[in-house]
Amino acid sequence: MMTAGKRIFALALAAVLSLTAGVSLHAEPNGPAAAPVTLKPLAAASFDAGRKHVLSYFVGGEGACRLTVIIFDAPSLEETTPATATTRLIVPISSGKSANIDTAVAKTLRFACTADAAAMTVTAQERVAPRAAY
Repeated sequence: MMTAGKRIFALALAAVLSLTAGVSLHAEPNGPAAAPVTLKPLAAASFDAGRKHVLSYFVGGEGACRLTVIIFDAPSLEETTPATATTRLIVPISSGKSANIDTAVAKTLRFACTADAAAMTVTAQERVAPRAAY
């Protein structure tokens, strides 16, 4: 039997998945950032991160964006049974500030909250190792 908290999370996840726009960011080689994607409150966006998939949405108010990021295994043609490991992060970001999430495939997702906390922009950028000074 599901607890009330699990039911609420399942309903919230179902709502987010139904609202998702299916946005996928792809960073260009050599480090330039992809064009930013603008999120409105409760409008979800999804991002490819190699063997993982990232789903995110936010709620604005009180001078901050409350970002929720859900990370789960990406679907695979080789695996018939989907993995069940899912991670959910809730990150408060002050208006006018940003937060970065690094992925295992050398990408950084930058989530920036607008000054009025009414929207967020998300940018994917390749992480390039710095060159050593000789």
